[in-house]
Amino acid sequence: MKKAVVVVAAFLAVLLVVGLAGMPFAEKYFARQIKDSLAQGGIGAERVAVSLFARSVALDKVTSANGDVKVGSWKVEGLAWPFDELRQGRLPFTGIGWGMPLKATRIHLEDVSVSDPDEDGSWTIKEVTAEEIDLPRYDPTYEGSFPGEVLTARLLRALSAKRVEQTEFIRTTLEETLLSVRKVVISDYAQGLIGKLEAEDIKAGGRRQQGPELTVSDLRGSGIDLRRALDLTSSADWEPGAPVGRIPVASGQVSGFGGSLMTQYGLSLDRISTETVSESRDISRSRLRVEGFVLAPSTRSIEAMATRAVLQAMNLEAVRVDFDCSGVDDRGRHEVRVEDCRLKAPDLADLSFTATFVDTDEEFWDAIDFGDIDALLGSKAALAAARLVVGDKGLLLRSLQAKSKLGGKSPAEERADLAGEIRRHQPHDVLITQDMTKLLDTVARFVEQGGTLTLDAAPQPALGLDKLEYLGRPGADLVNALGLTATLSR
Repeated sequence: MKKAVVVVAAFLAVLLVVGLAGMPFAEKYFARQIKDSLAQGGIGAERVAVSLFARSVALDKVTSANGDVKVGSWKVEGLAWPFDELRQGRLPFTGIGWGMPLKATRIHLEDVSVSDPDEDGSWTIKEVTAEEIDLPRYDPTYEGSFPGEVLTARLLRALSAKRVEQTEFIRTTLEETLLSVRKVVISDYAQGLIGKLEAEDIKAGGRRQQGPELTVSDLRGSGIDLRRALDLTSSADWEPGAPVGRIPVASGQVSGFGGSLMTQYGLSLDRISTETVSESRDISRSRLRVEGFVLAPSTRSIEAMATRAVLQAMNLEAVRVDFDCSGVDDRGRHEVRVEDCRLKAPDLADLSFTATFVDTDEEFWDAIDFGDIDALLGSKAALAAARLVVGDKGLLLRSLQAKSKLGGKSPAEERADLAGEIRRHQPHDVLITQDMTKLLDTVARFVEQGGTLTLDAAPQPALGLDKLEYLGRPGADLVNALGLTATLSR
């Protein structure tokens, strides 16, 4: 027995030695296979190296046939081959191409550049690193005119990765306008669903010799669902410019706005944020906020001279605005509600808006989800109610003072003239009724007295979106069709 064990151990040792001795030959063979496969696809690589022990493949100076695509170095580490592929007779290290599976612990690319002078310029990336990559086999069959876009969408729809980091992204158009991002990190990406997104130092517009027109220091998001958009882009009949529909975002924030465009016109903005919470399978609640918007034109800005003159005429040094809007999608009750939209401008006005749409059917949701706005005209969804509240906080007086300085009349005379014009106003191709006259009189009294103006729409029955065409017809009774009323309070 002991002798048999010794013989078996010796045999295994011989196999190991033979295997180790043959390893360099196998690695060279697989490297040659990959290089030949790339060449068949019109891609050249100066060096291809395979390490079977490390389960890695490294490529240096990869270039497409026409030189439009270049990669300085490309290394894949911790390669694993799916068992189903082996069961079907497909072996690893046989080549690289669209549709092929890939499972690896790490992928690293350096000095990536893609140029297309005939179309749109070029883009470059300094480094891309991806971790825990899982790409199952996907359909590479496509005979249309946009293989790059469609097959990339299919790849992204199949791909999962624990983390992807990219640095120094630069996009340049033919006019040399730029878009650059210093760093982008995507975490927990799963077949089109982004768990977390972070981007730093985004710059857009301008030319190489000039400063960027717009900059954003920080962009963050979570729960970004690209699956529907990727499904649409993956289809064989997709074309550039086709709608990709709504992209759900659980939360997002953009902050740190700047750039020459903002400076020229005296604009500043703290942040824009959005969040969506799913309360159940059928109900989701969303909120959008714009915080710290300021218009304060500089005396040194030629572009903002006219705006500054208007603000001075209104006795204002700056305009400050905050916006906060929330809404509910209730698919179970077939409703969409704009629950509370508020715009606050200190020293000017406070505005609020609410609305309810009922009978939101499949056509309505398809139009929203897939970006097909024309389909709304075939929906039975209808406006049930809406309310706009305008609270005067100085807007009327300041506007009349500015008009007075330009026109030579006193503010009181300007106020009386404006109120008179509103009362005499007869909208073109609209039926002038007693209700219309009453509504215009309420608006005129708001101009005369200030206070809070409330405009209500309560159509009876609810006004279907398929009936909106009626509102544009000559002689339409807008007040009756929309159920419009106006009230004034102090």
